[in-house]
Amino acid sequence: MRTQGQVKQQLRQVIYRHLQKKLRALFKKKPITCGHNRKVPLVDGGHVRLCGFLHPNLGIPRHVPCDDRISGCTEMARECPMWGPRQPKADVKAQYHALIQSSDRGRIAAEYPDIAALMWVLDDPADIPSESEIAEMGDEDEEEPEKPGGLWGWFKKLGGG
Repeated sequence: MRTQGQVKQQLRQVIYRHLQKKLRALFKKKPITCGHNRKVPLVDGGHVRLCGFLHPNLGIPRHVPCDDRISGCTEMARECPMWGPRQPKADVKAQYHALIQSSDRGRIAAEYPDIAALMWVLDDPADIPSESEIAEMGDEDEEEPEKPGGLWGWFKKLGGG
């Protein structure tokens, strides 16, 4: 049987890991994570995503296709100098911590069942770690470089390309 302190430490770690996973997903350079990416409806009822970055001289959107479903767009987004996140990192962190500190256990359970289970075991709102306690877990602002995957990533590890 685990002590209350051990459960609380486990809760801190799980909360921290979920936050890091969320930040990595939202700040990965992909078309869907760019704040300039816009969904444009098509005549047939479908849609395509285009870059909505405003041209500095003309003040009109670029309207360059930037859609995961189009070949080459994901690679283009990784290299795009205009890529910007949909939300500032501080806002994402604040919303995440507000949810964890909230009394909406149903929403927490729906999004993070392991966090809800540990909260249920502790059964005391005072035992929920604060934002500062979570920040102490590690350097949150450290950016992890994207790891190349697949055959190309394997080739690069061998010193090729």
